Amino acid sequence: MNPSPPTRNTRPWVFHRQGRSWTISSPVGRVGAGLVPGMLLGLIVSSWPGRRVWDHGPMSNGVHVEIERKYDVDGQVSLPRLNGVAGVAQVRYRPPVALEAVYFDTADRALAANRVTLRRRTGGPDAGWHVKVKSGEHRLELHSPLGPDDRGADLSTPESVEVPEHILDLVRVHVRGRVLVPIARLNTLRSVVDLVDGRGRRLAEVCDDQVAAMAVGFRAESRVQHWREWEVEVVDAALLDSALQPREVAAPADEAAREGAPGAGTDAGTAARPAAEAAPGATTFLDAVGTVLREAGARPSPSGSKVEKVVGRVADPLDPHGADAPDGTAPGLQAVLTGTVRTQLRVLKGWDPLVRRDVEDAVHQFRVVCRTLRSTLQAYAPLLDPEATAAVDRDLRDLGRLLSVARDAEVVRDQVDERMAALPGGASGPVASLVPARAVKRLRRAKAEEYAAAHARLLKRLRTPWYFGVLDRLDAFAREVPLRPGLDAARAADAAGTLEPLAAEQVDAVLALAARAAAEEDPAQRIELLHEVRKEAKRLRYAVTAVQDATGLDLGAHLGSRMRTARKLQEALGTHRDSLMFQEHVLATRKRAKRAGEDTFGYGVLYAAELGPQRRAEKKARKLVERLSQAPGD
Repeated sequence: MNPSPPTRNTRPWVFHRQGRSWTISSPVGRVGAGLVPGMLLGLIVSSWPGRRVWDHGPMSNGVHVEIERKYDVDGQVSLPRLNGVAGVAQVRYRPPVALEAVYFDTADRALAANRVTLRRRTGGPDAGWHVKVKSGEHRLELHSPLGPDDRGADLSTPESVEVPEHILDLVRVHVRGRVLVPIARLNTLRSVVDLVDGRGRRLAEVCDDQVAAMAVGFRAESRVQHWREWEVEVVDAALLDSALQPREVAAPADEAAREGAPGAGTDAGTAARPAAEAAPGATTFLDAVGTVLREAGARPSPSGSKVEKVVGRVADPLDPHGADAPDGTAPGLQAVLTGTVRTQLRVLKGWDPLVRRDVEDAVHQFRVVCRTLRSTLQAYAPLLDPEATAAVDRDLRDLGRLLSVARDAEVVRDQVDERMAALPGGASGPVASLVPARAVKRLRRAKAEEYAAAHARLLKRLRTPWYFGVLDRLDAFAREVPLRPGLDAARAADAAGTLEPLAAEQVDAVLALAARAAAEEDPAQRIELLHEVRKEAKRLRYAVTAVQDATGLDLGAHLGSRMRTARKLQEALGTHRDSLMFQEHVLATRKRAKRAGEDTFGYGVLYAAELGPQRRAEKKARKLVERLSQAPGD
């Protein structure tokens, strides 16, 4: 099912800040952000606080970051009184509700391996489809209400339940061409206690769950498991973060739940705020509540989720840390490169569903990941198996080209309003008044239509066996990045000493191209050379920072300084390139306007306004090249 082209929505998704935590809400069908890995959440919310995205789906949805702790408890233990916890003025008891859920995965547990949970649940206030993603201490949950076609499904026969297409799209990067099948059925009797502050605001909820569950499917044993568990989930981290201070909590910190027990503090513990740790107030509050629950007989749960208790946990064969060397030994070259590629591949998979849902900037970030992977392979090509690397490089090149068409249209589309605002006096000033509203509308509409068409073509390709094959080949490559046959053992053992000279060669490549651009007299040829300088600067920065960020490997302090310079150079030349693209769009649109008999003077105003930024960008780039050329210590 190919979605219709995106249109501006009057009721958009909004990224809401609540103290140091974030939620994403929408009355429309944009569901992709539910699959953002925790490591991406900070990037997204720091990039787009409060911005709009486009409507692109069939249902109302909600996405939020869970901050919770789980505890196992014996059947006869009573839930203790919690109104003595600092900050809690009142506890409110809700009537019990019956929940029935069916969980889905592929036969080889592809979702579980990627820490993704997919379920269909009835009963309670959030009946519908749920997709949950875990990354470290982060847990993001997406909720999509049941549609007309699946409200009447019979959960007593799980095999009769079909996963809707818009939900399948969110996990397709993991499922690919495989079939989703039911793997477990859970019936839960849930009693909820709300923890309320002195102003009647809910701080957290404690769920007392009595669970009956069984695995389903042709490999499953028809044995029903019973257990009871308590879940503590923060409702409003902003209130806790701003109101609670550590000194206010009389009970000792619940260190066993936060750090000691497997699964309790890591997988099922705190979910992250954008800066990658939970809000301090929320953590302190959960510690205090956990202490009371433990004193009543609760134990931190070793399972990250209910379904794990039924069907077990699956190891991730592409865990970025799975290639780490044993403690106390320096990682070898293969371990470093494998960890780097696995980290970037995980990021790529996180952006896939966002691209499918057309979340703002997702195409850009997806292309950045492709370029980072490709830059890593190209910069360190002398160390890698040439045949295996060439195949993956071709895949990344082709995928990047698909993304580039949509991304370039997106950049120019978004520049229209920015360029109007940048005119002397702003968008309402005297210079802007020389550009008719019809011209601005024509400029916007042309690139919006181009982007919509390019994005639709991209989506079509992302649902093909070709793309699934690309992902399969990337997975195979990332299992153990193949080194060049016959590579010297000493070089293979010394990752930093082997990678640093190759990074230095990338610096030399940037400088050589910059010298050619400076000496070029033909303006058109100089522009092309500047574009090549920008690409080489990107390759340098991506290849070095990918290794350092993924593995912590130190490639030398001087490279850190040069990476900062390379980034500034890339940005300056990017500004220059974007300005040229905007000028091309202005000229092309002017021709169409002229044929339509419209006034074209305003297009000349916008075209001429780009000349100053271009000169400034070139001047800045020359200074940065000079700085980059300085030897370390100069």
